[in-house]
Amino acid sequence: MGVGLGVRHLYLRNDTSAKNPNSTKKIDFYVASGMSASQIGTKLEQKGLIKHNYAFENYLTKHNINDLKAGYFSLSASMNLANIAKKLEKSGSLYPISKGNPDSLLMREGETAQELAKTIAKKTKFSAKTWLATLNDKQYLAKLAKTYPELLSSALKAKNTKYVLEGYLYPATYNIKNVKSANDITTMMVSQMNTELAPYYEQIKRKGLTVQEILTLASLVEREAITQSDRSKVAGVFFNRIDKKMTLGSDIAVKYAMKNPTTNLSLKDIKIKSPYNLYVHTGYGPGPVNSPSLNSIKAVLNPVDRKKKYYYFIADLKTGKIYFSKTYAQHEKLNKKLSATNNKSN
Repeated sequence: MGVGLGVRHLYLRNDTSAKNPNSTKKIDFYVASGMSASQIGTKLEQKGLIKHNYAFENYLTKHNINDLKAGYFSLSASMNLANIAKKLEKSGSLYPISKGNPDSLLMREGETAQELAKTIAKKTKFSAKTWLATLNDKQYLAKLAKTYPELLSSALKAKNTKYVLEGYLYPATYNIKNVKSANDITTMMVSQMNTELAPYYEQIKRKGLTVQEILTLASLVEREAITQSDRSKVAGVFFNRIDKKMTLGSDIAVKYAMKNPTTNLSLKDIKIKSPYNLYVHTGYGPGPVNSPSLNSIKAVLNPVDRKKKYYYFIADLKTGKIYFSKTYAQHEKLNKKLSATNNKSN
């Protein structure tokens, strides 16, 4: 290989920039189950989404990324390799994500049943009220539980839940072209959650936990942390607090209990009378408060830093960084420091 070609090859392997920064075109990119990084990189190059598959593979190796997901992803040539890799690390959709597709229904990670109900009312002939009723329909739930006993047995035993199936609707894109009833929509989503959780049922049992408990904590983790590392640490804090019989003190759960949740909770808000008020009630609470991602579920199944005895965490709302503390005094000190810093920059 000549010197010129060698230099160009080295450049290609390290060029992580977008192929076309000005592109506005979205492309449905499909990753089949079992595809290697090399195969994905080659396909990305063929689709005109990246400059060279060498650079994609090199980027994954450098950043120790080895868990790309299967499914459909909406990508663009304006995305750099970091953004593309980040997208492919999240669970793909079950169906193409073409913009404006009238037959697709998207359930977002961390979305609540009531939020999804509004979308269903817009995209189908079923009202929000009609669809939400399926989540508490005892006759329907009994049939569903017979089909998915490992998934739903603990959900049906839970008390004081707003919606029995809250948290059991897997976040993904669904094809609703052939749905004939509101139940059909719910069944698709519950079925997919069962598929995603099936590899973990034995692990859940070994831990002495129920699916309801796992999904409840995962729904809190989903909205409390962004990075996988922080999610696992937050899960560790929750388990530490449960072991100490402390309340979880989660704003996310309180907001779920409120009719009109606000960004910042007041002292009055955290005294709201609700079984979902985890500032007042100990334990896991009634159940999930949204549909958690598989990453949040994995974080709860594999919490970290428990031996460090962290019982508190606080996020810098501007940067998203989470700080962990062992004592309330340390937590309050961090809280005041962050508040002062953020007020100065405003």
